[in-house]
Amino acid sequence: MSAKSLALILGVSLSGLPASAADNDFWAAVGNWDVSVDPTIGNGCYALASWNGGTVLRIGRNPQKDNFYFLVGNDDWRSISPDGSYDIQVQFGSRPVWDVSASGLQFNSGETVYLHAQSTKMDFIAEFQAALNMRISYNGKEIDNLKLNGSRRAWDEVEKCQREMNSRGSTGKDPFAETDPFADSNGQTKDKAVKNRVRKN
Repeated sequence: MSAKSLALILGVSLSGLPASAADNDFWAAVGNWDVSVDPTIGNGCYALASWNGGTVLRIGRNPQKDNFYFLVGNDDWRSISPDGSYDIQVQFGSRPVWDVSASGLQFNSGETVYLHAQSTKMDFIAEFQAALNMRISYNGKEIDNLKLNGSRRAWDEVEKCQREMNSRGSTGKDPFAETDPFADSNGQTKDKAVKNRVRKN
């Protein structure tokens, strides 16, 4: 079985991509998934779910970079280092494995460090929608096998949400940032937790 490579933009600076926070706007519940809007990345829409084993998955659009991303993490994965690089494998059902170069991402000191990856390869999303499960491996060992209940409907809702956000013409940027002396110079939004409004699969 041949492997596919997911071309990623790793970059250490991911300030525009916070985890789900109380400030994010809830859009819709789709089965076990919650679809919300992140105003800090140009009103990017995303789907968020968690599983009984503690794993959390967020997958969504980033209009500011015209790509998609996913975040996956678990409180038990304590050895993941913020800004570290991790070559993981993702397989949807029995399809060929994706070789993914992910990076560690922590939003607040002492909190869970998530694996983060982003790309423009929409075949990854198509497989995510079609598959019944998402197997994640590291160093040849399976670390989780997530049942993707309702993933097709969840991503369809993400796209519906994104079309609506795009039609509003909102970029999520502060038009006064360059001239307003009171504007936040780093554009950061304080985030409390990734597990806001998460349903269990």
